[in-house]
Amino acid sequence: MKLSSKQIILVGCLYLPSCVLSFSVPQRRIADLRLGPNLHQTFGVRKGTVRLLSSSSSTQEEDLISDIRSMRVRQLKDELKSAGVDTSDVFEKEELVQRLAAYRKKNPNVESGNVDSSSSAASEDQTRARRSSTSTPSSSSECRIPMDFHSLTPDASVQAKNDGNIFLRPSPGKYPSININLPNHKRPLTLLVDTACSGIVVRPSIIEQYNLPKYNVGMTMQAAGGTTTGNSVSKIVSPRLDDGTKLDDMMVAGQDIGALPNTLDGIIGISFLNQFKYVAFDFEQGELILRKTSSNNDTTAEMEVLAESDCKVCRIQVWTVDVTLDGRGPVTMLLDTGAASTFINWKGAQDCNMNRDHPLISRNRDALGAMGADNMAFELSHRFVLKGRMNLTSNPSKIGAFEPLGIDITKNGPVNIDIGDLPVLETLKSDNVGGILGSDILMRCDVLELDLSRGAPKIKMLKRNSFDN
Repeated sequence: MKLSSKQIILVGCLYLPSCVLSFSVPQRRIADLRLGPNLHQTFGVRKGTVRLLSSSSSTQEEDLISDIRSMRVRQLKDELKSAGVDTSDVFEKEELVQRLAAYRKKNPNVESGNVDSSSSAASEDQTRARRSSTSTPSSSSECRIPMDFHSLTPDASVQAKNDGNIFLRPSPGKYPSININLPNHKRPLTLLVDTACSGIVVRPSIIEQYNLPKYNVGMTMQAAGGTTTGNSVSKIVSPRLDDGTKLDDMMVAGQDIGALPNTLDGIIGISFLNQFKYVAFDFEQGELILRKTSSNNDTTAEMEVLAESDCKVCRIQVWTVDVTLDGRGPVTMLLDTGAASTFINWKGAQDCNMNRDHPLISRNRDALGAMGADNMAFELSHRFVLKGRMNLTSNPSKIGAFEPLGIDITKNGPVNIDIGDLPVLETLKSDNVGGILGSDILMRCDVLELDLSRGAPKIKMLKRNSFDN
């Protein structure tokens, strides 16, 4: 299987991998792909396990998953509790969905109304609204779009141009996706929502399958190892979200993304998000919240702000944010929901007052690397382990006692941040970029909020209080 960049930044006709696939190459050349914190997943973490959202799922199974995923966390827990299914070890909504789906499949004659009638009715209303969404456009100023989470297929083999075969392995980070519905097509496109991709990319096979119009436009892609030629340019006409909201027509690039899960048809980035004034990734509830207005937000008003900052727009028109790691820094990093892992280069390490000989930096025991869209492999030789706290800052000189405290890393365990001089980061040297902030850290908040009502967004990382569930 040919490996392509996990994500690509599109700037006009320029593509740049905003983040890279990480892999491990020990003696038997086993690669590992690290995927972030929250265990929302399409494919199981255990080797050989396939979740119900796999491409082989039947229509009945897909409907079952769709119905269950429309429920809120409290409804899921209540029904599982009534069924005698333990949830004390579950911290992610998707795992609750999978457990309830497994229970209902094993007990088809058991009514699903074990929760209170009001919760059950609410769930049914949500399901009906979702199913009728493709024909009834949303009249609300706020869209709540179901968001699924995917991981890589265990032990999938890929080929690097400058290296041998590499095998991928799952890790905690996940890829958030939404569905885009096209006229006259029953099957929607499932696209990775990527804040470090400026445009939209789909697999070339999707362009053929959906008979999308093609344009004779040249394009290039700058990836981990340099500039390569892209495949094709097409257009998606009259796309709609799952709730029926009509979107602007979208130009898309055809590009191989073979290393991503097969359930993903492509990547959708900032050109889509910029159609809205407000965007929130609700990782805990599994929803992408979109608003055309920037009015006061009641949705997250009662949540605790863990971290907040103003973003900047770098020269390739994607967003960066200043980050502190265990109190060190700040280091400027790409804000990247499509990145499974967080990385820094040696400039980023220097911004954190560390070098190769610093006691907090260790040499990787196994050969670790990164691979971009050009299938070129690059070494990630060292590692910094984030153990305490991560925070965002707009102005390091004004950090004080009354600022948000940031993300407490100790609650879910340390984060391995690998280090290497990746060409993708060298490209952004003039923007002072020293790393990639991926989902292994971003998804440790319940909600990632972006205010897009101005030139560069304001970002908040939020925690939902228990009564919000």
